Amino acid sequence: MPQMEIVTVMILFVISVVAIVVVIGLIFMKDKSESNYNLMMIDQQIKVEKELKERIDEADQMLKELNQFSSYIQSELEKKHKELLFLYQLIEEKEKKLAISNGGELQDYLSDIKEKKEELEVHNILNNKYYNSIIELYKSGKDTASIAKELNIGKGEVELILGLARTR
Repeated sequence: MPQMEIVTVMILFVISVVAIVVVIGLIFMKDKSESNYNLMMIDQQIKVEKELKERIDEADQMLKELNQFSSYIQSELEKKHKELLFLYQLIEEKEKKLAISNGGELQDYLSDIKEKKEELEVHNILNNKYYNSIIELYKSGKDTASIAKELNIGKGEVELILGLARTR
């Protein structure tokens, strides 16, 4: 029996060694799967960081281009502003030359136009189809409100025509 016991002890020893090896293998596999997971997470973080860096670089490039464009627009606006100022100066010089060369002719011409305009307005009022009727009704003793109502025109128009008639 002692041999049997030795074989039994040996079998138990081998079984316990196998169990220990299996347990150690499982531990290493667990560590390996955790390290694989960690490596996968690190790879994913690296990808995200690269993508963010690319986007930031694109945004920086766009900002540089916008800066260049705004500088271009600003310089163009400044050029146009200078051109306008130059044109205004030319216009002022031409006006001065015209005023000097024409002397009083321009002023005379403008005052003639103004007088003709006023005469035309007075003529239009005097040729008003109600002019004679307004004068006759006023001479008959009616007031401006009743004249305006009877002729179906404005009171202000009646007063204007009567005022012009008085000045003539």
